[in-house]
Amino acid sequence: LVCCGQPMNLLTENSVDASKEKHVPVGEKTAEGMTVKVGSVPHPMEEKHYIEWIEIIDTQGIAYRKFLKPGDTPEASFCVPQGVYTLREYCNLHGLWKG
Repeated sequence: LVCCGQPMNLLTENSVDASKEKHVPVGEKTAEGMTVKVGSVPHPMEEKHYIEWIEIIDTQGIAYRKFLKPGDTPEASFCVPQGVYTLREYCNLHGLWKG
């Protein structure tokens, strides 16, 4: 893959690591769809270390993404039909994580 004349790096999803308790996204079904929280331990949301985005991907490959900024709560709610979704988030320091 190339973007702007430069080769792109393919990101690998993390799911196991020493810091997984702060990075693995966890989904909870709600009446409106799904809420995704990042980590079983709250992830920092500081200027130098934060979750940039949270996304869910349905079985047809359609992605729904919420962008976050420092100071936000590391969670996102999506109004989507009940179904099976892949959960992912991107940490500005530790990269891409899959739940």
